[in-house]
Amino acid sequence: MIEKVRVSLWDIFTFFMTGLLASLAAAAFAVYAGPMTAMELLSGLAKVPASITLVAVPLAFTLFGMLIEPLANYVDRYVFKYALSWATTPRPGARKTEEDLLKQEIRARYLGELGAKVENPYQLCKDYVEYKQLSTSFMVFLARYGFYRNCAFISIASGVVAAGQSTTACGAIVSLIASILAVIVFRRRAEEFYSYQAPAIYRAFLIDKIEWKVQDRGGTP
Repeated sequence: MIEKVRVSLWDIFTFFMTGLLASLAAAAFAVYAGPMTAMELLSGLAKVPASITLVAVPLAFTLFGMLIEPLANYVDRYVFKYALSWATTPRPGARKTEEDLLKQEIRARYLGELGAKVENPYQLCKDYVEYKQLSTSFMVFLARYGFYRNCAFISIASGVVAAGQSTTACGAIVSLIASILAVIVFRRRAEEFYSYQAPAIYRAFLIDKIEWKVQDRGGTP
């Protein structure tokens, strides 16, 4: 059974890398708070057998990331989306124009009677592309979107913890401001990757549907 288990880009970027980043942040706070020094932490990690490190540590990071992901999704959907959308939503540009053109082409030529009923063919095209395994480029964008979204959550959580550990009001305010700025950067990056998905899916759908014709220019033996 184990040979049938597949590791996707979403597992690597969204779960494993998120767990790794959160673990590093937790270790930094543990060293800063004083339960152990950095040398003690590194010395303890060095004593762990390599066989355990190679198997247990990646699984632990992945599990930690899986626990963080739903929290990050909830905070992003119900907090960041409304509080910071003005600073993190990319401006529509050439990519949005291309997406609209591709979407209208698909609705007009390839959906038949559904073209007048389906306003947004994104999910239909996504299911088609996944079913026929036409492209995986959109999964790269989706995985990076999930990773940067989780980074935004880790940033605000770290800022709150740092503010709580600060001994001065100035330090607490600086920690919160720094974390909010990090959230803006990470969430804007996440939104950029999210906006890449639809054009990638529409292009993969059309490449499979369009009948490519080679123009005969004449004179070719």
